[in-house]
Amino acid sequence: MSPNQPPMPDLAAVATAMLELGRDLHLELSEAELSDRFLTTLARLFPARRIALRVLDPRTRDPARVYALGGELRPGLESDRVTIKESSVQKTRLKTAVAASARLRLDSRWDSPFSHVAAGFTVPLVASGELYGVLDLGYALGQDLSAADEPLVLPVANQLALALRNQRLWRDAQGLRDFQTRLIEHANALIVGVDRSWRVTVCNRALLELTGYRRDEVVGQDLRDLLPDDQRAKLTPVFAAAMRGHTQDAVEAVINSRHRGRVRTVWSLAAIGQERVLGERPTAEAIVAIGQDQTRLRELQDQVIQAERLATLGQLAAGVVHELNNPLTSISVYAEFLLRKAEREASDPGDVEKLARIGQSAQRILRFARELVQYAKPVGDEIDVVDLNAVVRQSLSFCEHLFDRSGIQVGVELEATLPPVPAIPGQLEQVLINLLTNAAHAVEGGGTVAVRTRTGPGETVQVMVDDSGPGISTEDQGRIFEPFYTTKTDGKGTGLGLPIVKNIIEQHRGSIGVGQAPEGGARFLVTLPRSPA
Repeated sequence: MSPNQPPMPDLAAVATAMLELGRDLHLELSEAELSDRFLTTLARLFPARRIALRVLDPRTRDPARVYALGGELRPGLESDRVTIKESSVQKTRLKTAVAASARLRLDSRWDSPFSHVAAGFTVPLVASGELYGVLDLGYALGQDLSAADEPLVLPVANQLALALRNQRLWRDAQGLRDFQTRLIEHANALIVGVDRSWRVTVCNRALLELTGYRRDEVVGQDLRDLLPDDQRAKLTPVFAAAMRGHTQDAVEAVINSRHRGRVRTVWSLAAIGQERVLGERPTAEAIVAIGQDQTRLRELQDQVIQAERLATLGQLAAGVVHELNNPLTSISVYAEFLLRKAEREASDPGDVEKLARIGQSAQRILRFARELVQYAKPVGDEIDVVDLNAVVRQSLSFCEHLFDRSGIQVGVELEATLPPVPAIPGQLEQVLINLLTNAAHAVEGGGTVAVRTRTGPGETVQVMVDDSGPGISTEDQGRIFEPFYTTKTDGKGTGLGLPIVKNIIEQHRGSIGVGQAPEGGARFLVTLPRSPA
């Protein structure tokens, strides 16, 4: 060996170093710690060399993580393509799809990752056909020990590739486990896991919030001890059947809650894994039970029933008012007439007072009936004096993301002297947002949408929403305001938007029509009165 050449290790020294390194590795090491231990070992075995390790996933565009010893790296190395020899691809059995990745380049020449270093070699870090990075060794000017070093570096590179693969698999497994844990924890359902010994192994936040228990009061406990006494005999056979692999659906159970007393729930039970013992029935490794609190469903059912009662009450009240209105009006008028007559004739004060009470009582019954009808009706927002141009601008701001996402050009022409209109601002916004959304869907993929306001004929103002889409056929124009009729593709429309729009406009004593826009698509024209009802 030339006195100017760096020392060379022998195969025994490499093997010893690998054994020591293997004993020192464990899955909890971070990528940086793992890389540092391998680089330190390589620097001890191959002194006076430049060593660089690039950890990457060629299937993604993520920058490489670079770790190096003994040399200055060239700028932009993290994002540069990685060059490897075609012979290395064959030797390492790198998968064809990986070798064809845009992150890799096949070349017989070495692409130095160092500045001012011209001699060296690259070893791809491959495990099970997947590339986890590359290892580069470079030499000082006038030195080149590639032929001697590469066979000795290969065992180290193979062990490094396996370590990186295991570390990535461990990281992915940990990430998946954490994701599943968060998914279970934040699920909008009651979830509990039970092992074959009836011990609760997992429960989520929804279950704890419902029952009022702490996690340590549930996890590790025998499930049967947590069941109410009157439910234990019913549910134990159900869980036993699930333990034998029989899925159980719609299992109703009443559980205790520290905050709400007894709560009605419904569950589905499924077995996870099965272990077969010769001569015995297969037994599940665990059971997962997913439940729902039926209280909310009962509340919704009660609300529906109450809404139906109110609707029926409103109809009955309207009928009562209609039937009582004429007789009560007659009673009120005649009582008033007799009261005035009695006062003029100076009748008995007791009779005058009785007549006054008759009139007051009749008025009270009329007022109560009117209030009953008013109570049964849905209450809306109050009408205000509205700047229609301001409503258009606000609605456009809500729909801006739709236009940007589809590359739609929006034209706005607002009449500066447009008079205000009496309306409910929130409902007008709902109208404009619905029409703008429909226009955006019509020109999805690029096009134009135009919004215009103007003073209409008579005492009206108008707003037009035009698009450059395919338009609406004459047949569809006659039906688009019908409930549940839609011209959109499956899953994109319910057929309720335009009927709601028409209903709102008509409640404002206005009108809405559809036709062809100058841009070639559909035009929706909304006309509103300028004077209040």
